[in-house]
Amino acid sequence: MKILNLIIITTILSVSFMSCDKVEAPYKEAIEIPDDTTAKYQKNVLLEDFTGHKCVNCPAAHETGHDLTDIYGEERLIIVAIHAGFYATPAGSPFDYDFRTEAGTEYASAFGVQGYPMGLIDRINDGGNYLLDVNKWGTVVDEQIREELQIGLKITTTTSGNKISGDVKIEFLNDINEATKLQLWVLEDNIIKAQLTPEGDVEDYVHNHVLRGDINGLWGEELPNDSYAAEDIETMSFSDFQIGDDWVMEELSVVAFVYDAESKKVIQVQKKKIVE
Repeated sequence: MKILNLIIITTILSVSFMSCDKVEAPYKEAIEIPDDTTAKYQKNVLLEDFTGHKCVNCPAAHETGHDLTDIYGEERLIIVAIHAGFYATPAGSPFDYDFRTEAGTEYASAFGVQGYPMGLIDRINDGGNYLLDVNKWGTVVDEQIREELQIGLKITTTTSGNKISGDVKIEFLNDINEATKLQLWVLEDNIIKAQLTPEGDVEDYVHNHVLRGDINGLWGEELPNDSYAAEDIETMSFSDFQIGDDWVMEELSVVAFVYDAESKKVIQVQKKKIVE
């Protein structure tokens, strides 16, 4: 184990329909987290950051996510920026680019996202509420990364022209006795487009880990069996996913996660650059 810093974000929350949340600067405390670099797999955490290029306080949430990846590493805290809702709607220049996806719109509606920024962490359901304010992200990420590892994931990809194919190897480390689903997404980093900030319009803002699309359906696909024993292995494949005309292959990654089909709780998540 090693001592690392946990960013705990202090938030002043102003909640109203279609309103941004105000996020103040973080402070740090020293804690211990598990970090076994010799292990074949480690428990990773999925953070879905609902955002928009016209949300003035969303850049503070982006910075919170960046601070947390500094602590845990980008390979263990996997952030997906989901542009959806009012603040993601294209407008006049410089906000004329459309980051929205069918998947992102579906998730924002299904999880009841209204105030921005807002997040889901491993899709934990607390009394029917999946949504987490930014001030809770650090604490909940730390809790989730300490969970017992149930599944290991390995992604392999190939490209042909502007199409992506690949496999996801799912290795069960403990018994799983409920129906599970595999979700596959494509993300893109380093998209230079406008963002509204407290200082005004920033036209060369760097948008990272942006959800570009779903590979295997809006809610993924069910694994073939309803239960698996420890040491079972399942491999699921995808082929010929067509990337967008303005996407940059070298900036794309595939995110794969297995989740409980009923509760939607994420069991394990993995991310892999398409072009290493």
